[in-house]
Amino acid sequence: MSDKWEFYKDNQGQWRWRRTAPNGNIVGAATEGYVNKADCEGNARRNGWETEEMIEEDKAEEKAQINAKANDLYEKHGFKGGSEFAAGFEVERVREMRYRVSHHNMQRNLMVTIVILLCVIIVIMLFNVMKGDPKTTTLSDKSMSDLKVMMLVLDPKVDEEVIVFGDTHFDYDKSSLTPEAKVLLDADVQILKNNPSVEIRMAGYTSALGSEEINQALSEKRANAVREYMIEKGIAPERITVIGYGRTKPALYEMDPYDTDSKEAQANMRVLFEINVK
Repeated sequence: MSDKWEFYKDNQGQWRWRRTAPNGNIVGAATEGYVNKADCEGNARRNGWETEEMIEEDKAEEKAQINAKANDLYEKHGFKGGSEFAAGFEVERVREMRYRVSHHNMQRNLMVTIVILLCVIIVIMLFNVMKGDPKTTTLSDKSMSDLKVMMLVLDPKVDEEVIVFGDTHFDYDKSSLTPEAKVLLDADVQILKNNPSVEIRMAGYTSALGSEEINQALSEKRANAVREYMIEKGIAPERITVIGYGRTKPALYEMDPYDTDSKEAQANMRVLFEINVK
Protein backbone atom coordinates (compact mmCIF):
# COMPACT_ATOMS: atom_id res chain seq x y z
CA MET A 1 0.00 0.00 0.00
CA SER A 2 1.13 3.55 -0.70
CA ASP A 3 0.93 6.64 1.44
CA LYS A 4 -2.33 8.56 1.56
CA TRP A 5 -2.44 12.23 0.64
CA GLU A 6 -5.20 14.48 1.96
CA PHE A 7 -6.11 18.08 1.15
CA TYR A 8 -8.25 20.02 3.62
CA LYS A 9 -9.03 23.49 4.91
CA ASP A 10 -7.80 24.51 8.33
CA ASN A 11 -9.61 26.71 10.88
CA GLN A 12 -8.46 29.81 8.99
CA GLY A 13 -10.06 28.58 5.78
CA GLN A 14 -6.70 27.94 4.06
CA TRP A 15 -5.77 24.84 2.13
CA ARG A 16 -3.27 22.39 3.60
CA TRP A 17 -2.09 18.86 2.86
CA ARG A 18 -0.90 15.94 4.92
CA ARG A 19 0.66 12.60 4.08
CA THR A 20 -0.26 9.52 6.06
CA ALA A 21 1.62 6.21 6.00
CA PRO A 22 -0.31 2.86 5.79
CA ASN A 23 0.19 2.41 9.55
CA GLY A 24 -1.65 5.68 10.22
CA ASN A 25 1.36 7.80 11.10
CA ILE A 26 1.58 11.27 9.54
CA VAL A 27 4.87 11.40 7.62
CA GLY A 28 4.46 14.81 6.01
CA ALA A 29 2.36 17.95 6.10
CA ALA A 30 2.17 21.47 4.71
CA THR A 31 4.08 23.99 6.78
CA GLU A 32 1.80 26.84 5.71
CA GLY A 33 -1.70 27.39 4.41
CA TYR A 34 -2.71 28.41 0.87
CA VAL A 35 -5.65 30.45 -0.32
CA ASN A 36 -5.92 28.46 -3.55
CA LYS A 37 -6.06 24.69 -3.67
CA ALA A 38 -3.91 24.66 -6.82
CA ASP A 39 -1.07 26.34 -4.93
CA CYS A 40 -1.41 23.78 -2.16
CA GLU A 41 -1.28 20.92 -4.68
CA GLY A 42 1.83 22.44 -6.24
CA ASN A 43 3.55 22.48 -2.86
CA ALA A 44 2.49 18.89 -2.24
CA ARG A 45 3.85 17.79 -5.58
CA ARG A 46 7.21 19.36 -4.81
CA ASN A 47 7.20 17.19 -1.70
CA GLY A 48 6.48 13.95 -3.58
CA TRP A 49 2.72 13.93 -4.19
CA GLU A 50 1.70 12.28 -7.45
CA THR A 51 -1.57 10.92 -8.75
CA GLU A 52 -2.01 8.30 -11.41
CA GLU A 53 -3.02 11.04 -13.82
CA MET A 54 0.13 13.00 -13.07
CA ILE A 55 2.30 9.94 -13.64
CA GLU A 56 0.61 9.31 -16.98
CA GLU A 57 1.05 12.95 -17.96
CA ASP A 58 4.77 12.81 -17.13
CA LYS A 59 5.18 9.63 -19.15
CA ALA A 60 3.37 11.17 -22.09
CA GLU A 61 5.54 14.29 -21.95
CA GLU A 62 8.74 12.23 -21.77
CA LYS A 63 7.58 10.09 -24.68
CA ALA A 64 6.83 13.20 -26.73
CA GLN A 65 10.34 14.53 -26.09
CA ILE A 66 11.87 11.20 -27.11
CA ASN A 67 9.78 11.08 -30.28
CA ALA A 68 10.77 14.63 -31.16
CA LYS A 69 14.45 13.75 -30.78
CA ALA A 70 13.96 10.54 -32.75
CA ASN A 71 12.28 12.43 -35.59
CA ASP A 72 15.13 14.94 -35.62
CA LEU A 73 17.67 12.12 -35.91
CA TYR A 74 15.58 10.45 -38.58
CA GLU A 75 15.65 13.60 -40.69
CA LYS A 76 19.44 13.79 -40.31
CA HIS A 77 20.42 10.12 -40.59
CA GLY A 78 17.40 8.15 -41.82
CA PHE A 79 16.63 6.01 -38.78
CA LYS A 80 14.25 6.13 -35.82
CA GLY A 81 13.09 4.17 -32.79
CA GLY A 82 14.54 1.40 -30.59
CA SER A 83 18.23 0.56 -30.75
CA GLU A 84 18.67 2.78 -33.80
CA PHE A 85 17.56 5.74 -31.69
CA ALA A 86 20.24 4.96 -29.08
CA ALA A 87 22.79 4.50 -31.85
CA GLY A 88 21.83 7.91 -33.18
CA PHE A 89 22.98 9.59 -30.01
CA GLU A 90 26.31 7.78 -30.33
CA VAL A 91 26.67 8.96 -33.92
CA GLU A 92 26.11 12.54 -32.81
CA ARG A 93 28.63 12.19 -29.98
CA VAL A 94 31.32 10.65 -32.20
CA ARG A 95 30.78 13.29 -34.88
CA GLU A 96 31.21 16.11 -32.34
CA MET A 97 34.34 14.46 -30.93
CA ARG A 98 35.86 14.06 -34.40
CA TYR A 99 35.17 17.71 -35.17
CA ARG A 100 37.00 18.84 -32.03
CA VAL A 101 39.97 16.58 -32.81
CA SER A 102 40.08 17.79 -36.43
CA HIS A 103 39.92 21.44 -35.34
CA HIS A 104 42.74 20.89 -32.84
CA ASN A 105 44.91 19.18 -35.47
CA MET A 106 44.31 22.02 -37.93
CA GLN A 107 45.48 24.59 -35.37
CA ARG A 108 48.54 22.51 -34.56
CA ASN A 109 49.45 22.11 -38.24
CA LEU A 110 49.09 25.86 -38.77
CA MET A 111 51.49 26.60 -35.92
CA VAL A 112 54.01 24.08 -37.28
CA THR A 113 53.81 25.70 -40.73
CA ILE A 114 54.44 29.17 -39.28
CA VAL A 115 57.46 27.92 -37.32
CA ILE A 116 58.90 26.25 -40.44
CA LEU A 117 58.47 29.44 -42.49
CA LEU A 118 60.21 31.51 -39.81
CA CYS A 119 63.10 29.05 -39.74
CA VAL A 120 63.44 29.23 -43.54
CA ILE A 121 63.50 33.05 -43.43
CA ILE A 122 66.18 33.04 -40.72
CA VAL A 123 68.32 30.56 -42.68
CA ILE A 124 68.07 32.71 -45.84
CA MET A 125 69.06 35.83 -43.91
CA LEU A 126 72.05 34.08 -42.33
CA PHE A 127 73.09 32.72 -45.73
CA ASN A 128 73.02 36.22 -47.27
CA VAL A 129 75.10 37.63 -44.42
CA MET A 130 77.71 34.87 -44.69
CA LYS A 131 77.78 35.16 -48.49
CA GLY A 132 78.23 38.93 -48.34
CA ASP A 133 75.13 39.98 -50.28
CA PRO A 134 75.89 43.52 -51.59
CA LYS A 135 72.39 44.72 -50.71
CA THR A 136 72.92 43.91 -47.05
CA THR A 137 76.61 44.80 -46.84
CA THR A 138 77.23 48.24 -45.35
CA LEU A 139 80.39 50.33 -45.48
CA SER A 140 83.82 49.07 -44.45
CA ASP A 141 84.45 47.65 -40.99
CA LYS A 142 86.55 50.71 -40.16
CA SER A 143 83.70 53.10 -40.86
CA MET A 144 81.18 51.09 -38.80
CA SER A 145 82.46 52.63 -35.58
CA ASP A 146 81.99 56.13 -37.01
CA LEU A 147 78.35 55.75 -38.02
CA LYS A 148 75.90 57.53 -35.71
CA VAL A 149 72.68 56.14 -37.11
CA MET A 150 72.49 53.67 -40.00
CA MET A 151 69.56 51.74 -41.46
CA LEU A 152 68.38 50.43 -44.81
CA VAL A 153 65.29 52.14 -46.21
CA LEU A 154 63.44 52.18 -49.51
CA ASP A 155 62.87 55.79 -50.57
CA PRO A 156 59.55 56.35 -52.41
CA LYS A 157 61.22 58.59 -55.03
CA VAL A 158 64.02 56.22 -56.04
CA ASP A 159 64.27 52.54 -56.91
CA GLU A 160 67.34 51.84 -54.82
CA GLU A 161 68.22 51.07 -51.24
CA VAL A 162 70.05 53.73 -49.26
CA ILE A 163 71.99 53.93 -46.02
CA VAL A 164 70.75 56.81 -43.88
CA PHE A 165 73.05 58.77 -41.55
CA GLY A 166 71.97 60.97 -38.65
CA ASP A 167 69.89 64.10 -39.23
CA THR A 168 71.37 67.58 -39.61
CA HIS A 169 69.01 70.02 -37.87
CA PHE A 170 68.37 73.71 -38.54
CA ASP A 171 66.80 76.66 -36.75
CA TYR A 172 63.34 77.80 -37.83
CA ASP A 173 63.28 79.47 -41.27
CA LYS A 174 67.08 79.13 -41.53
CA SER A 175 69.31 77.27 -43.96
CA SER A 176 72.66 78.06 -42.33
CA LEU A 177 74.52 75.30 -40.51
CA THR A 178 74.81 75.47 -36.73
CA PRO A 179 78.12 74.68 -34.99
CA GLU A 180 76.60 71.43 -33.71
CA ALA A 181 75.60 70.42 -37.23
CA LYS A 182 79.13 71.03 -38.52
CA VAL A 183 80.59 68.74 -35.87
CA LEU A 184 78.30 65.93 -37.01
CA LEU A 185 79.04 66.57 -40.67
CA ASP A 186 82.79 66.46 -40.08
CA ALA A 187 82.42 62.87 -38.90
CA ASP A 188 80.35 62.08 -42.00
CA VAL A 189 83.01 63.63 -44.23
CA GLN A 190 85.62 61.27 -42.83
CA ILE A 191 83.37 58.29 -43.47
CA LEU A 192 82.94 59.35 -47.09
CA LYS A 193 86.66 59.87 -47.57
CA ASN A 194 87.20 56.33 -46.38
CA ASN A 195 84.63 55.12 -48.94
CA PRO A 196 85.24 57.08 -52.18
CA SER A 197 83.09 54.80 -54.35
CA VAL A 198 79.75 55.79 -52.86
CA GLU A 199 77.50 58.60 -54.06
CA ILE A 200 75.65 60.96 -51.75
CA ARG A 201 72.22 62.54 -51.69
CA MET A 202 71.08 65.29 -49.32
CA ALA A 203 67.32 65.32 -48.58
CA GLY A 204 65.99 68.56 -47.09
CA TYR A 205 62.81 68.99 -45.02
CA THR A 206 60.96 71.74 -43.14
CA SER A 207 58.39 72.07 -40.38
CA ALA A 208 54.68 72.42 -41.16
CA LEU A 209 54.42 76.21 -40.74
CA GLY A 210 54.50 78.21 -43.99
CA SER A 211 53.28 77.80 -47.54
CA GLU A 212 54.14 74.83 -49.71
CA GLU A 213 56.23 76.95 -52.10
CA ILE A 214 58.27 78.63 -49.36
CA ASN A 215 58.94 75.37 -47.53
CA GLN A 216 59.93 73.60 -50.75
CA ALA A 217 62.52 76.29 -51.51
CA LEU A 218 63.77 76.26 -47.90
CA SER A 219 64.21 72.48 -47.91
CA GLU A 220 66.32 72.71 -51.08
CA LYS A 221 68.44 75.51 -49.56
CA ARG A 222 69.12 73.37 -46.51
CA ALA A 223 70.14 70.40 -48.64
CA ASN A 224 72.44 72.63 -50.73
CA ALA A 225 73.98 74.12 -47.56
CA VAL A 226 75.03 70.63 -46.47
CA ARG A 227 76.29 69.86 -49.99
CA GLU A 228 78.45 73.00 -50.11
CA TYR A 229 79.93 72.23 -46.70
CA MET A 230 80.82 68.69 -47.78
CA ILE A 231 82.48 70.04 -50.94
CA GLU A 232 84.50 72.51 -48.85
CA LYS A 233 85.70 69.57 -46.77
CA GLY A 234 87.01 67.73 -49.82
CA ILE A 235 84.13 65.64 -51.17
CA ALA A 236 83.92 65.73 -54.99
CA PRO A 237 80.89 67.74 -56.24
CA GLU A 238 79.86 65.03 -58.72
CA ARG A 239 79.33 62.62 -55.84
CA ILE A 240 76.66 64.82 -54.25
CA THR A 241 73.04 65.40 -55.31
CA VAL A 242 70.25 67.17 -53.46
CA ILE A 243 66.49 66.85 -53.16
CA GLY A 244 63.93 68.88 -51.23
CA TYR A 245 60.70 67.51 -49.78
CA GLY A 246 59.42 70.72 -48.22
CA ARG A 247 56.95 70.07 -45.43
CA THR A 248 56.01 66.62 -46.76
CA LYS A 249 57.22 63.38 -45.16
CA PRO A 250 57.58 64.79 -41.63
CA ALA A 251 59.53 62.82 -39.06
CA LEU A 252 56.84 63.66 -36.46
CA TYR A 253 53.29 64.94 -36.82
CA GLU A 254 52.89 68.53 -35.57
CA MET A 255 49.70 69.08 -33.58
CA ASP A 256 50.28 72.87 -33.57
CA PRO A 257 52.21 74.07 -36.65
CA TYR A 258 52.62 77.54 -35.08
CA ASP A 259 54.65 76.10 -32.20
CA THR A 260 58.03 76.07 -33.95
CA ASP A 261 59.80 75.24 -30.68
CA SER A 262 57.96 71.95 -30.22
CA LYS A 263 59.94 68.73 -30.41
CA GLU A 264 57.91 67.75 -33.48
CA ALA A 265 58.79 70.94 -35.37
CA GLN A 266 62.45 70.70 -34.33
CA ALA A 267 62.59 67.10 -35.57
CA ASN A 268 61.17 68.10 -38.97
CA MET A 269 63.60 70.99 -39.68
CA ARG A 270 66.38 68.76 -40.96
CA VAL A 271 68.48 67.34 -43.77
CA LEU A 272 68.85 63.59 -44.08
CA PHE A 273 72.28 62.43 -45.15
CA GLU A 274 71.83 59.47 -47.52
CA ILE A 275 74.31 57.19 -49.25
CA ASN A 276 73.22 55.22 -52.29
CA VAL A 277 74.33 51.59 -52.25
CA LYS A 278 75.38 50.48 -55.72
